Amino acid sequence: MYSDWPVFAQLAVAVIFIWLGILSFMIWKQQNFLRALFPKSGERDIRIKFEEVVKLVNEFKGDLKGLEEKLLQLDKQGVNHIQKVSLLRYNPYDDTGGNISFSLALLNEGGSGIVVTSLHARNGTRIFAKPVIEGKGQKYQFSKEEKAVLEKALKQKDD
Repeated sequence: MYSDWPVFAQLAVAVIFIWLGILSFMIWKQQNFLRALFPKSGERDIRIKFEEVVKLVNEFKGDLKGLEEKLLQLDKQGVNHIQKVSLLRYNPYDDTGGNISFSLALLNEGGSGIVVTSLHARNGTRIFAKPVIEGKGQKYQFSKEEKAVLEKALKQKDD
């Protein structure tokens, strides 16, 4: 009956030492954190630390506001950049081989830009550029290939 008591006592002592080790480690980590937060060289006042944190947060807010303004400016500029591109190669003449001729649509977000067409024949190559404003030609009529390339470019989704 009494022979189990020493084993139980040893087990209890081992559990107590393990628990003391865990508590000591937690206290050591807490002290290191407090030393980093309040170094001995400076004031150990929590209000001073809070003022420093608030100052840093306000600086970050100012930086964030500047970045937001810059992003809005870039978005406004990006509307006018080429965003929709379509290319169609074809053979407009019976006497030439291969699809050497092409029509190329280069449009911005609003559907304005140009359609460039290159027609290759045996006697030379002709290049035409026609303006597009809001998805429509202005002065010049489009060929069926130019219309096809323009429609394809206009159907592209904005990202």
